[in-house]
Amino acid sequence: MFVAIEGIDGVGKSTVISMLRRKLEESGYRVYTTAEPSQSPIGRLIRDWLLKPGSNVAHPSIFALLFTADRVQHYYGEVKPMLDSGYLVITERYMESTLAYQGAMGLQQEWLMELHRFVPKPDLTIILDAPVDIVISRLRSRRELEVFEVNREFLIKVREILLRRALMNNYPVVNANRDLGAVVDDVYGLIINALRRVV
Repeated sequence: MFVAIEGIDGVGKSTVISMLRRKLEESGYRVYTTAEPSQSPIGRLIRDWLLKPGSNVAHPSIFALLFTADRVQHYYGEVKPMLDSGYLVITERYMESTLAYQGAMGLQQEWLMELHRFVPKPDLTIILDAPVDIVISRLRSRRELEVFEVNREFLIKVREILLRRALMNNYPVVNANRDLGAVVDDVYGLIINALRRVV
């Protein structure tokens, strides 16, 4: 099964996925975790670029095209081979990130969806959610902010799009502004229930 964990920056995706992997492996599942931007050359270009001053002046379509190109490479070069080998694959970020972030930059959802015609949707998409002021304080306390993390009003728009798409597509939303163990338990339960439905 292919699972995407989505949410705005600073909501705790990396930590939750790390703990989730251990919990699933202890339950006997073969788990492969990955993230976007990927480790492909396109992904590395994106990572380098996003930390450079002035990258936010680029046209939003450039971000959308780069992220989607990286996603196609990521899926066919990394995700699909692991799925074919029988792994439960969990990715930190996937198509909902582009729909939310580049949507908040003003790009039309229809065009952003069309860019994704060459990659399949995950079997399960889970949205981790927390108030924007909480995640900004977390981000500022631990590292240099990237271009998408510095603007409170922008992150509010991103969060609104993610929650709206969760409602439209029946994605489960997990309150990430709680004890970390409780968040991991909730996400674990959602994945286990989805796996049972697949079987």
